[in-house]
Amino acid sequence: MCEFDKIAVTMEVLCEIAMDGGRMLAERQRAIDALTLFRESLQTMEYISRKTDLDILRQRAGLYIQRMKSGAHISMSAV
Repeated sequence: MCEFDKIAVTMEVLCEIAMDGGRMLAERQRAIDALTLFRESLQTMEYISRKTDLDILRQRAGLYIQRMKSGAHISMSAV
């Protein structure tokens, strides 16, 4: 499996965790945070922002989207 495929699978799994209403809020937030490790995650973040069922997750993803688009370096520290 090439590096790109590994990243794509990882982002897909993190997206599934973020969108899973049966998981604890903290798990879902950490999945969104973990997506910031990948510069390729912008589309995934935008999907989460559009489709999530919780405003707090929408705001978290939206903040990361804004930072990514502005070129800011993002860490996984709490928002």
